[in-house]
Amino acid sequence: MTTSLESTGALQRRLMLSLPVTEIEQQVATRLNQLVRQVRVNGFRPGKAPLSVVRRQHGARVRDEVLGEALQSKFIEGLGEHQLRPTGNPDIRPEPAQGTDTLCFSASFEVFPDVPLADFASLTLSTPTAVVTDADVDAMLERMRRQRAEWPEVTRPAARDDRVMIDFVGTIDGAEFEGGSAQDVPIVLGSGTLIGDFEDQLLGATAGEARTVKVTFPDDYPRDTLAGKSAEFAVTVKAVQESVLPALDTAFAQALGVEDGNLDSLRTRLRERLEQELVTALRRRRKAAVMELLLEQHQFDLPHGLVHREAHNLAHQAHERNPNIDPHGDMAPYEAEAARRVKLGLLLAEITQREGIKAEPQRVRAEIERMAAGFGDTEMFVNWYYSQPERLQEVENMTLEEQLVDWVLSKVQVTEETLSFDAAVAA
Repeated sequence: MTTSLESTGALQRRLMLSLPVTEIEQQVATRLNQLVRQVRVNGFRPGKAPLSVVRRQHGARVRDEVLGEALQSKFIEGLGEHQLRPTGNPDIRPEPAQGTDTLCFSASFEVFPDVPLADFASLTLSTPTAVVTDADVDAMLERMRRQRAEWPEVTRPAARDDRVMIDFVGTIDGAEFEGGSAQDVPIVLGSGTLIGDFEDQLLGATAGEARTVKVTFPDDYPRDTLAGKSAEFAVTVKAVQESVLPALDTAFAQALGVEDGNLDSLRTRLRERLEQELVTALRRRRKAAVMELLLEQHQFDLPHGLVHREAHNLAHQAHERNPNIDPHGDMAPYEAEAARRVKLGLLLAEITQREGIKAEPQRVRAEIERMAAGFGDTEMFVNWYYSQPERLQEVENMTLEEQLVDWVLSKVQVTEETLSFDAAVAA
């Protein structure tokens, strides 16, 4: 073999690369001779500059190019000799040479791990199942009525499910804090919109009444400056309103797009919508169950470089959502999720390769047509997707993942857990 290999860790490898000095110098000389005929040098006609001048001006650059190409070629040769799969570019450094006729370098890098797959036939997985019932349709109708409720003012004390219109000023240790004050805020008591028991402390209030509400922000509150802090809110109740729901009649059905106002037609339409939502939710839950099973049943070393890069990707995504987050700061908060993603990616890639699983064209098209259902011109939507390689790739990847989930489910012993509709679709 023309390269020697060292294992410097579980997945760390180092190749020792040797390059003959004579070959490097010969290639440098050849390129400089070619360059003489091409470069322009001040004081000389094109192509007439002496080799010594060209060497002085361009020799270092040409030698770096030749050396870089030779090292890359030697590194690829070494990967083939030792059957290695690197996870990224190597760290190449010069090493002391034995004599003057050889240039020596070391190339350090990580390799992909061997991923032994579990005996899926011996594994059991519980997957959810659910159906849409008449009660679920009734509950949806009730929610839609509440969304269209009218809110007339009342003079009685506020009760649960009433809406109060309030102004409030929040303080911590007597000082107001950013985002702690607002005016004309509508709050439905018992909705859980505000933290802690804020809403419960407004039960029994009447229009024009002022109250002091005391709450403690949760320890996991998104704003670190408020997490775990106790606050007081000076609240002024400006109005108390009660909910008046619309009647479940022809006018209500027509308002929801049923032209003939038939309530049975409205129920049928709502059931179809709920069933579509349920199918999506069950797919999501089955996928999550399969992914957790894969993670639990497989243990192998993860390439540090891949985890590090994925942590940086997560940090940048967090920065896009919240510009206050430093995408180049501490990566520790992202490392666990990064490791999880890398591990799953390696597992799914191994199954895909071993089983020869590819995204089935008919499933890809079915998914695109499903996505197009909400658009007027379905054919135009589908054609647009197929004309956009990046968008099509996204659907192919999603379809491939679904096929991998189906493959795992076909290999393991599956038990079913019956859920209610609400439990199944809950995030």
